[in-house]
Amino acid sequence: YKRQAPGGGEVRGMPRWMVKALAVIPALAVSTVVTSMVGATLPPVAGFALFVGGLVTGVLLLAGVGEPAAARVLLASRPARAEELDMLAGALTVLCRAQLGPPVIRLRVRRGEHAIAAGGFGRRTVVVSGGLLDAVEGGHLPQDQAAAVIAHAGALVRGGWVRNDPAIGFWSLPWQVIVAVAQVVASVGRRLPLTSVAWRLRGIVLAIAVVQAVQLHQVWLAATIAGIGVVSYVMPVLEWRWRQLLLASGDVAVREAGLASALADFLRRCPRTPDRQARLRTLEGSTHVMRPLGLV
Repeated sequence: YKRQAPGGGEVRGMPRWMVKALAVIPALAVSTVVTSMVGATLPPVAGFALFVGGLVTGVLLLAGVGEPAAARVLLASRPARAEELDMLAGALTVLCRAQLGPPVIRLRVRRGEHAIAAGGFGRRTVVVSGGLLDAVEGGHLPQDQAAAVIAHAGALVRGGWVRNDPAIGFWSLPWQVIVAVAQVVASVGRRLPLTSVAWRLRGIVLAIAVVQAVQLHQVWLAATIAGIGVVSYVMPVLEWRWRQLLLASGDVAVREAGLASALADFLRRCPRTPDRQARLRTLEGSTHVMRPLGLV
């Protein structure tokens, strides 16, 4: 991947919008089909209200209207309280110097998440986990490392990488429900013998089903089964590519903000993986100097 600053960037000659489109289109397409099927079973008035209401909400979210409400509903987050902002005073000072803190971005808190994390959402929102606040309060996470974690998310927001995520999250709600149910079923299925083997061999099972459907002249059923099979293989790869591009672009922005060493120190606290080791090598090789202290 070409690592470039937020606001631009390509992946092997592919524009970033295309990388994201490929990652989210399957979920949006499935959600649209499911919503249409549900709407067809409702009374005409209710079906029309579902269609128009969903369309209007999606357009408003694309225009940036209702971002706080979307963050509350889709991410189960709330605005950061005054005492929480005071707790992050050191980190916010660093972020403001890099133009990645309030009021440029709005901080929200997701108390149910215990991991130390922060994520960008929409045009101005960064959601920090309750685990990050707890770690700062307990003295386990230094202010500069907290700033680096938040800066990574804030840079993606400023760069427009997650600009349309509120609309995408809203429109893909049916897909998210399906995924949640599938995860529950999968957790139960793992206890059954040969479940993992059956999943790895799903391509053979689906191919047989497609052939049988064609022999019965059920072309649409065959196409649907084939589509499900393709999505099950391709979608994880596309989502992984988008996540890698986000990580790389956020790391570039953190490095430019002079917080590379702080982010590297934080990553060393996490379990070692090949991807994380690659990020550490990039961050540790940075020689960017922290911007001079300015008025905030």
